Amino acid sequence: MPILEPHIAWRYLWSKKSHNAINIVSGVSAVAVCVVTAALVCVLSIMNGLGNEVEKMFSRFDPDLRITAREGKSFSLAQDGFAAVQALDEVAIAALTIEETALVEFEDHQLPALIKGVDTCYQALTDIDSILVDGHYSVFDGAFERAVIGQGLAWQLGIGARFLSAIHLYAPRRTGRVNLMRPDQAFVKKSCFIAGIFAVNQVEYDDHMMLVSLPMARELFGYAPDEVTALELRLAPGADIRRTKKEIRRLLGTDYEVRDRYEQQEDFYRILRVEKWLTALLLLFILLIAAFNLVGSLTMLMLDKKEDIRTLRNLGADNQMIRRIFTLEGWLIAASGALIGVVIGLILCLVQQHFGLIKLGSGTEYVLSAYPVAVQARDILVVLLSVLAIGFVAALIPTRRLPVLGLAVLLLTACGDNSRPSAPDEQPLADSVMTMAIAKNHGQWYSGVDCNILSLDLYSDGLHFNERGYIEGTGTNLYFSDIFLPLTDTALTVGTYSLDTTATVYTALPGVAYDNTVAGAYLLLIENSNLKRVILLKSGSFVVAEEDTTLRLTFNLTTQDDQPYRASYVGTLK
Repeated sequence: MPILEPHIAWRYLWSKKSHNAINIVSGVSAVAVCVVTAALVCVLSIMNGLGNEVEKMFSRFDPDLRITAREGKSFSLAQDGFAAVQALDEVAIAALTIEETALVEFEDHQLPALIKGVDTCYQALTDIDSILVDGHYSVFDGAFERAVIGQGLAWQLGIGARFLSAIHLYAPRRTGRVNLMRPDQAFVKKSCFIAGIFAVNQVEYDDHMMLVSLPMARELFGYAPDEVTALELRLAPGADIRRTKKEIRRLLGTDYEVRDRYEQQEDFYRILRVEKWLTALLLLFILLIAAFNLVGSLTMLMLDKKEDIRTLRNLGADNQMIRRIFTLEGWLIAASGALIGVVIGLILCLVQQHFGLIKLGSGTEYVLSAYPVAVQARDILVVLLSVLAIGFVAALIPTRRLPVLGLAVLLLTACGDNSRPSAPDEQPLADSVMTMAIAKNHGQWYSGVDCNILSLDLYSDGLHFNERGYIEGTGTNLYFSDIFLPLTDTALTVGTYSLDTTATVYTALPGVAYDNTVAGAYLLLIENSNLKRVILLKSGSFVVAEEDTTLRLTFNLTTQDDQPYRASYVGTLK
């Protein structure tokens, strides 16, 4: 059975349906899943590409690891542990830095800026030469103090790399008393010349930062010779960042924070991740709406395959097996759309990566000319699992209830041109001897009722089926739409059955009339092709007894007009 169920579901996926609409709806379902899956792959890959480009920008300026004090702004390198950190084999370059805010003045422009004092190995620590847009990198040329300034800050100050005028920096004194007669004495003033201009393409750097020499920063902010605000490290090629972080934390203790590049820009990367997965959730919500197409196509398929369901039941298949077959069918529709969508998404990403067909915009206002793409296997796996999970849940919805196999018999037209109700002057009912009986097992059809449902159709001698499957002749048709059996029984078992509405074992529903249909237990008196009379049966019982290889059915029933009706049948059930 475990092999048979996928095989049948696979055959149903590709077999021709009796109604072309089922093929169309199934195709629309697969296309909807395919489109959303391809969109998910493309969107997540583009978000990955944007993240990689931003990481490249930050990596040109940020160190691999940055050590700062957990409390306060600065710390002393004379404390235990720093010499051991700089001596680690994993550490290739260690640079001392001081960061403080100062007032920058150039001619009639004044702006606050973040002044970063760096030592002589800072140029080797970062790739700052690759982000210079004007001039060259220099913070001290042996005679004059120099500075490298962010592009946005330079534009606000109206200064360039080749200007001969000096730029002035002001910072409040850390120690001493303020002379109210000479408030200018409360500030330390330093001057330098602009050597170069850099552009990280990030506002926090380009519009606010200026690099100066470490000695000048110490004098400007009043720091001791061994006092710094951060120790920045560049690791040796092949060094494990996580393991190195753990070792540095062990050496320095809990008074210091050790941050890698992601942690230095933690807020930015967090926002990028949130945007990425919120976009994915929106697309998955669209997929959830599209999954209703799958529910509809599977429902139509189950109705189309009613005869196959009957055949499977006759071969011994239970309701659980039939539900698994159609659930697998729905899942295969979703899986086929998902797999094709992943392939299409990967092809689109590959084309965008090599040819850059989708542009960010025209002109030079964007750092990148086209959307960057970076495919990650983890994202593909998440997309596949999410789409398949939604498809599986959507396939479970219509399979919770299997279709009624004898729907045309259960709901028989009772009123119309070919039928008329009984009249008081009609002849009383006569006892009937039935010569043909058909039983149909519908399984556990009603939710909340732990019974198998059986319908029973009996015909008198004058009735027969023509080539088109319609009843012809004259006679009596006795019908029971809902006979309740134990879950262990799939055929009409020996016992006494009563007509009532309790829906319990060994009962049958009495006749009931709707607008144009009847259900339950009723008689259809057929006098000719144009004259049929429906009589509802409201109470009574019937006995099923077994005689050798045949069944004896004895009916003692009461009609809606309180007339007694008796019938009998001896034979087998088709």
